[in-house]
Amino acid sequence: MAALTPVLLMLVGGIALAQHGILRATAAVRLLVPAAALGGAAQLTHDVVDGGGLTRIDEPITEWVVDHRISWLNPAISTFTDAGGVAAMTTLTIVACAWFGVRRQWARLLATAAVGIGVAVIGSVMKSAIGRHRPPAIDQLVTETSPSFPSGHTLGSTAVVGVLAAMVVLSPRGPVARGAAVVVAALFAVAIGLTRIYLGVHWTTDVLAGWSIGLVWLALCLGPYLWWRARVSSRARPAAPEPRAAAPPRRR
Repeated sequence: MAALTPVLLMLVGGIALAQHGILRATAAVRLLVPAAALGGAAQLTHDVVDGGGLTRIDEPITEWVVDHRISWLNPAISTFTDAGGVAAMTTLTIVACAWFGVRRQWARLLATAAVGIGVAVIGSVMKSAIGRHRPPAIDQLVTETSPSFPSGHTLGSTAVVGVLAAMVVLSPRGPVARGAAVVVAALFAVAIGLTRIYLGVHWTTDVLAGWSIGLVWLALCLGPYLWWRARVSSRARPAAPEPRAAAPPRRR
């Protein structure tokens, strides 16, 4: 719980500032969501290393999922989960960066590349550092041998698809397109995470950490992009006209 204390203070402070009109609602959301994700990631990592806390839910959930699998769904889920894998997310990142490069949208290219490269590095480093074992091989529908924490599929799909959804939201498109981008990205990340639990290759806390860390890294990469975008927008605004001097009073 100690890992959550600074984040809880940020959440309370952000809510208080928003309620008093000091912080705009949109800015509060941008602060609170990453803060909550950071707190979740920190607490989950602490629990996994310590072997307590939320990790107590892992074995019961895995056992329940294994007992309630639907055999005819297994091949479809085994195939779908690859959409969140390293190959798919790397390809998606390269294609998106190439698209932004052709359109000379260099800031978008850099933000997207940072997300794609970052999730690969973060996932690899954390897996090696923590070295958590996966669920028993007998429960796995597909074979995975690398360390378990965090779920790389979940981390990658959350951050990579998330940054592309953010680019749609920040583009001059209609509200329907922007809303659809957010919904599709969220559903995709959730679905990929759930497939990892269903297939028996990750514990539930691995997946929860993947979502949390993905959101944190996404926010860290979008922060500089949003700052740059705001600066460019402010420079592009026409200067306010100077007030006209009052005419001198007429002499009678």
